[in-house]
Amino acid sequence: MADVSTLPAVPRPPTVHTHYYGDQDQVFAVTLHEPALDLTAVPEALVQDLWAHQHFARQALQTTNGVPLQILDPGTPNTDSGPDFHNAHVRIGSTDWHGDVEIHLASSGWFDHDHHTDPRYNSVVLHVTLTSDLWTGGLLREDGSPLPELLLRPHLTTSLRRLLYQFLTTDHDALPCASWWADVPTRRKDDLIGRLAAERMQIKASTLAERFLEVPQLDALLHEQIFAGLGYAKNTAPMTDLARRLPLSVLRTIDDARTLEALHLGVAGLLPAPGDLLEADRATADYVMDLRHRFERLQVRHDLVPMERTQWRFFRMRPANFPTLRVAQAAALTAPGGLLRQDPMGRVLEALGLEAPLKALRGLFDAPISAFWETHVRLVAATKPRSPNIGRRRRDTLITNAIVPILLLYAEQHAAPALHRAGIDLLKHLPAERNHILRRYKNLGTDVRNAFRSQGLLHLYKTRCAEGRCLTCPIAHHLLDSG
Repeated sequence: MADVSTLPAVPRPPTVHTHYYGDQDQVFAVTLHEPALDLTAVPEALVQDLWAHQHFARQALQTTNGVPLQILDPGTPNTDSGPDFHNAHVRIGSTDWHGDVEIHLASSGWFDHDHHTDPRYNSVVLHVTLTSDLWTGGLLREDGSPLPELLLRPHLTTSLRRLLYQFLTTDHDALPCASWWADVPTRRKDDLIGRLAAERMQIKASTLAERFLEVPQLDALLHEQIFAGLGYAKNTAPMTDLARRLPLSVLRTIDDARTLEALHLGVAGLLPAPGDLLEADRATADYVMDLRHRFERLQVRHDLVPMERTQWRFFRMRPANFPTLRVAQAAALTAPGGLLRQDPMGRVLEALGLEAPLKALRGLFDAPISAFWETHVRLVAATKPRSPNIGRRRRDTLITNAIVPILLLYAEQHAAPALHRAGIDLLKHLPAERNHILRRYKNLGTDVRNAFRSQGLLHLYKTRCAEGRCLTCPIAHHLLDSG
């Protein structure tokens, strides 16, 4: 525990209002002292908002130990379990740190939430709190390393009471131009959405082109993209990691579907230990132990190192999206009869040339999967029966985010503009994605009728709205010009 005598003083000046009454001969001064704000009434979300928008004086910042601190990038908010902000960049002293940021009202929150025992929080490079307490300056990560801290309250340029009022009365889900969105002609918005959709898809294709320099095989790129798409946003990174750990050249040497499933789940680090199966029914325990035995043999033969289970996210997910089931579905695509088994790019191009290309592409994701998954989404207990196959909505998302970008890259490599147009045309026949970002535009009366438009709107939000770059947005330019 930190020595209380060494803790930095946190100024808490009373809120004072002085009013003067009378005339030039006699003046009366009445001073009102506003009661101090009860910090228990401050939501942690306010502190997260202060950090996200950097609403505090950033000059002469120091950690609680007196080391100079610069914030080069506050990171991106994390809506799942784990640290509050990812991919932050801070300079502490003369050292640059890239990692996560965790936010609490006071230092004790680090221990209250057991972050000091959670290895996922070893990636935290800065702990940000509103105020200090007895634990300030004495935080440790799970690996025993000291954790730098920043206190925000001494650096606030607006009273905490006013900040709290503004936070509680602000619609945080509204777009900056929501009140004027309807004033923009539909044609102007449609033109912008179309241009941004094309730009977004080109960026995806360019990103794949950079990866192609490292792995010059379109089949391998498609393998990674499909696995990433099966991971959804929350498990995109570990699914990509899994695909790279298990190249198609290795998977194609194994013909048994159950063994491939054991290999994927084992390398993913998702196979339960025998002690985790004490409450499991007999059929579940037998199936999992069979997977374990198969993987143990493969692990010795190929010197495999499993991923950390903590890389995977189960929190706030529908059971049908649990990574255990998604990994099993991915493994089925690599088994005999699966899309990734043999010449997947050839099969994609063949489907594209059929009379009903979209239907044919959806059919490529048909893959036989073990009946075990009809009653399981995790590996420790049975559930009610359901179809374990990849659903139509997820297939459409895989076509949008995996197949179409690969097609655009292929078209560029082979100077095939007709194939490029076919890829874009697919997006115009696919239904739009569904998420909270697109709902914002839809609630403003925007037509979100297909995946092409939804890609444009997602790019508008990411590159303009979310970053407050209104002055680079043609929508804002129109409003300013017409105002």
